[in-house]
Amino acid sequence: MKFATYGRKSVYSDKSDSVTNQERMCREYAELRFHVDSFETYSDEGLSGADTNRPGLKRLMADIDDGLVDALIVYQLDRLSRNVKDFANIYAKLEENNVMFISLKESINTDTPIGKAMMFITATFAQMERETIAARITDNLEGLARKGFWTGGKAPQGYKLERIEINGKKHVIFSTEPETMERTRWIFNTFLDRCCSLTALQTLLRNQGIRTERGCFFSVSQLYALLSSPYCAEATPEMYDYFAGLGCQMDASSPREKWDGTHGVMVYGRTCQKNKNQKKQTPEKWIVCVGYHEPFIPASQWLAVQECFKKNTFNKTAKYDVPLLKGVVRCKCGCLMAVARKKLKSSILSHYSCRKRNQQGIEACDMGYVKCDILDNKALDIFRKIEADPRAIMEYTRTEKPKDNTKILQNLEAQAMHIQAKIEHLTEILCDAEGSSAARYIITQIEKEDLNLAAARREIEITKTALRHEKNTTRDAAGRAGQIASLIRGLDGFSASEKNAIVREVVQECRWDGKEFFLRL
Repeated sequence: MKFATYGRKSVYSDKSDSVTNQERMCREYAELRFHVDSFETYSDEGLSGADTNRPGLKRLMADIDDGLVDALIVYQLDRLSRNVKDFANIYAKLEENNVMFISLKESINTDTPIGKAMMFITATFAQMERETIAARITDNLEGLARKGFWTGGKAPQGYKLERIEINGKKHVIFSTEPETMERTRWIFNTFLDRCCSLTALQTLLRNQGIRTERGCFFSVSQLYALLSSPYCAEATPEMYDYFAGLGCQMDASSPREKWDGTHGVMVYGRTCQKNKNQKKQTPEKWIVCVGYHEPFIPASQWLAVQECFKKNTFNKTAKYDVPLLKGVVRCKCGCLMAVARKKLKSSILSHYSCRKRNQQGIEACDMGYVKCDILDNKALDIFRKIEADPRAIMEYTRTEKPKDNTKILQNLEAQAMHIQAKIEHLTEILCDAEGSSAARYIITQIEKEDLNLAAARREIEITKTALRHEKNTTRDAAGRAGQIASLIRGLDGFSASEKNAIVREVVQECRWDGKEFFLRL
């Protein structure tokens, strides 16, 4: 049997349940109970079991789809997943490919109905345990935030993190960082003095060579985050009224009379993590109180900036058509290219530009502007070629000349049959030579040929997997060719946004190096 084991640890550890020890125990169990032809190890260390976005797990599931696994063994069920829905999907994939599943700690073997039932019951409790731990951590962080402490993450602009001890317990607060504090003050003052937009402020900072700590130019989104961050502002009654007016949760331990301007504002819950992305929450979920840190922006100035943002609202409806390759084409440096427009006397000029150069300057990337129409037409020429001959899509899906796996498989199967016949012949000779001095030499030769046979069979399985990959690639390529043909046939009927959506679906990689246009589907 072809065995696979999967190990996971949320944080690096060399304790008894480390990834290495999980693998060792699974291997020992498999070798004790079964005949093991091969044993592959898959693992993820430092990753949570809350979702399935794990490299090792993805590689395991791909090999299961390719028929490289007969049995999956794990040390504990929650190593595979702590979410019932995700676990059910994983197990459905195992059943679909006739893969036996074993979990050591819970003594689960899916060969029996009771084993399957116990498996899902255990998965339910694993999810409940994860959710209980998450709720306990959230409650603890919320309690610390209501007392004015920092609960984690990078310090806001103008501050650095400082550890203090209160009543024997260690906490984290802010202390001012002179260099970034002065730069933040300058940005606040400039924005108000010039009454400019964020785009104009971005251009001004770039022209004056003012950069972030990482050495990049400020982007519009970074400037907005800096100017809307409330931590640097004085905690005054006016600030209390502002946040109360937004509908925020004003902590009872920080009544309005405590907002005397001597400390900064602390806000908890402005963002939350969803699918590993930070998402801004509505003000009703914010917890606002007085922090321990020293403010360096007057409350009146911070509030004036927020009023400017209200006046600078704009219509987010797209004014111009979306270029075909927006969000698809990348620069030679690997950075996604942005779309910029320039208004001429009688028309609008749209061009692609490198985001890295826009933010970090020409020393980071020397790629110049290129008209959108030039690159869009190069892509359309390829699509028209595929519409005329769907087989041409293979030129844009393969990175190397494919092997003749069918012929290779035939040769390997013939080789395996030849080795098998040789083993049978040697076995017959061994029967006649039983008890003679030649018997041990014959046995040695049989063992050697048996190893050769096992190696040939492994090569056969690998080649069969390559053939399945080739068929899947051909099938997927045919589907993409159909989408491209629909795009070309319906060019006049699709809107610009619909064309762009189709291109995002069918294009895997698109790159422009200033001379050559590369496209992979």
